[in-house]
Amino acid sequence: MAADPTPNAPNDLAAAEALAPLTLPSDCGLPFGVAESLPNGERAYRGGVHEGIDFICGERGRDAVAALDGQVVMANQSYEDPTNAEREEILATAKSLGYTPPWTLAMLFGRVVVIDHGIRPDVGHVVTIYAHLEQIAPGIQPGRHVTAGQRLGEIGNRGTETAATGGTRPQSLHLHWEIHVNGHFLAEGANLQETDEIYRKLFGR
Repeated sequence: MAADPTPNAPNDLAAAEALAPLTLPSDCGLPFGVAESLPNGERAYRGGVHEGIDFICGERGRDAVAALDGQVVMANQSYEDPTNAEREEILATAKSLGYTPPWTLAMLFGRVVVIDHGIRPDVGHVVTIYAHLEQIAPGIQPGRHVTAGQRLGEIGNRGTETAATGGTRPQSLHLHWEIHVNGHFLAEGANLQETDEIYRKLFGR
């Protein structure tokens, strides 16, 4: 039976179990128990919440790979960071709205790859997002099919405050990774314990 399109922790745990174990999209380590690096972490500066996992690398030269087979629907190789003043103006608008519009999130993703994994049995429609890439691998472009574990690009910090200010904060070098099921990010609205359980199940941990 397909997952209910309404987000809730039991449905998402069942979806995670049906998809498990996913290939880790980064070898930089899973941040279990770290609320700010997991879905639902507060993002007051833009009036929203975190919708994915931050794999903190702290160094350059690390790769992002596809978590499962699918088809590339977006690969934004041409992204250039705004100035910090431009970025702050855009974020102030989002904060005043009380939520983060999707186009603002797209700016924050920086160089990003989005993969459509189709409709999965007992789960529903699955999409994954790989953000803050420094470079996207050659051949990764809309329409191309990829396999689990295939290299998508180098992890960086494009789209972050550090990139906008020209800073060197090591923690900014990370992969922001999201998985969406039936239009909702996995574990949407769940508490930290539920979120941990869902993602541990998803990655077979």
